Amino acid sequence: MEELVNITLTMTLLGICAYFDLKEKKIPVLPIFLFIGFHIFFSVYQDNLRFISLLAALLLGAGFCLLSLFSKGALGMGDGLLAAACGVSLGFYKALALFFYGFLLTGLTGFLLLIRKKKSRKEELPLVPFLYLVYGGMCLLEL
Repeated sequence: MEELVNITLTMTLLGICAYFDLKEKKIPVLPIFLFIGFHIFFSVYQDNLRFISLLAALLLGAGFCLLSLFSKGALGMGDGLLAAACGVSLGFYKALALFFYGFLLTGLTGFLLLIRKKKSRKEELPLVPFLYLVYGGMCLLEL
């Protein structure tokens, strides 16, 4: 039951962020902070706080935020915060896999759109909708 709640909350967060990423090209930070806070509170409440796992998840998000700074915004700061939220929810390795496959799917889609001349090299693709699809696939494959 606890796993189903975690999956539902994570899918909801990714869905909300995907919607805003598609429509406004911005990721809302308030739901992300609420999500992280909820997970930390719930872990403390259950006396199940894994400090090392939490630290690794937050470092994953910090790494993506640094990547955002170095890429001059090609990868948004919201994506970094979302990486931290996914890390808190899924654990470091699953979150890393989620983002790896999300980047891969985004890149393949961009490549196909580029060779079909639907998008130019300068146009951006939103990342979060692909993360949403990848996470849905990860959930289906695990069930």
